[in-house]
Amino acid sequence: MDQALHMLMVPAGDIAALRKFYVDDLGWHTWGPDMPGSLMLRAGTVVIVFVPRDYLAAESGIDLSATPRAVNAIFVETKADVDAQFAGAIAAGATITSPIRDRDGGLYSGYFADPDGNGWEIVWSPAMRPGADGGLTLALPQTD
Repeated sequence: MDQALHMLMVPAGDIAALRKFYVDDLGWHTWGPDMPGSLMLRAGTVVIVFVPRDYLAAESGIDLSATPRAVNAIFVETKADVDAQFAGAIAAGATITSPIRDRDGGLYSGYFADPDGNGWEIVWSPAMRPGADGGLTLALPQTD
């Protein structure tokens, strides 16, 4: 699958305005579980997750002082894939910012910063599967 997803750190108060713009004005669909204070969206194969800055900074361990700031997530098919890709990134010069562990919602992931300072998460979720269109699908109902 190796589907990339883009997480953007935003002030918590901006989530309502982002929902209005993407869902009401552009017609994107909300996607995934309803996470208070966050917004998960999908249009075709593009997935964007807006998360509050404090949450993403605490989870990733990456310096996220700029607003907005992105952390790239790569979803893989197995926990073993998480371990292998994470180890490969560290061997190539990345720095661990938050070690691999089981996280909220059944996620298994770890965060690192590449040599250029970009933030990355390698993640596996039992609810995510590759879809027929090549995008990610969730084994949960899509909401609007």
